[in-house]
Amino acid sequence: MPALAGRVAVVTGADQPLGRGLALAVGAAGASVGLVGATRALAGVTAELDARGGRATAVGADLTDTAEVAAAFATVADELGEPVRVVVHAAIDPVAFEPAPFEAVDDARFDAVWEGTMRAALAVLQASYAQMRGVGGHVLVVTPTVAFSGAPGLAAYAAALEGQRLLAKSAARQWGPEGVRVNCLAPAPEQVPIGVRGVDVSLAPAALGGPGDPERDLGPVAVFLAGDDAHFVTGATIGVDGGVWMAP
Repeated sequence: MPALAGRVAVVTGADQPLGRGLALAVGAAGASVGLVGATRALAGVTAELDARGGRATAVGADLTDTAEVAAAFATVADELGEPVRVVVHAAIDPVAFEPAPFEAVDDARFDAVWEGTMRAALAVLQASYAQMRGVGGHVLVVTPTVAFSGAPGLAAYAAALEGQRLLAKSAARQWGPEGVRVNCLAPAPEQVPIGVRGVDVSLAPAALGGPGDPERDLGPVAVFLAGDDAHFVTGATIGVDGGVWMAP
């Protein structure tokens, strides 16, 4: 029996390679997958999931709009026939990936990156809880390792990633008694389009030789965390960067 058979999952950010790979891994593990975001950009991933014999749907939403995100999650549950039990939040507004010197980050740039990233994470966490309350579930927030290291030209992005980790920990503490687990997945910076290599912001190269493939290398970890075998793991950040950051 596949680890996520019979469960409905929501994945954000599947219009980018990292989110796409995680969505395909979750689908391969038996989950029916709802992709939330810009539906036109998600059409190819939806078709790929369907072609592999899974069930998938794409629902449009502005991820910074709490009401739209809640409605999108409800639509996924209605279309796929069960409450959402798994959420993988990998979406980041592309403005966050645009480098800017630290001394040139003005209020508008910081607000665009910080507010957009944090509002989206908050909306996704709240919509997840609305679906999982009373039935349990797992939320996985993707926070690349530049949250640990910082990166030249990406101060606002790194700060927002670390802010997401704090939101995840707070949610994990509050919702744990209700069976809702929240963890973070920390891939290498090469997995997002910021032009930074793991070795550029660490003391060593990846012990396993590279950042890995989102579906084949990172996906199984996401599936494990979402499944029953990880029922006692919450509030944790799990590194999946090939062995660059060997610290909690």
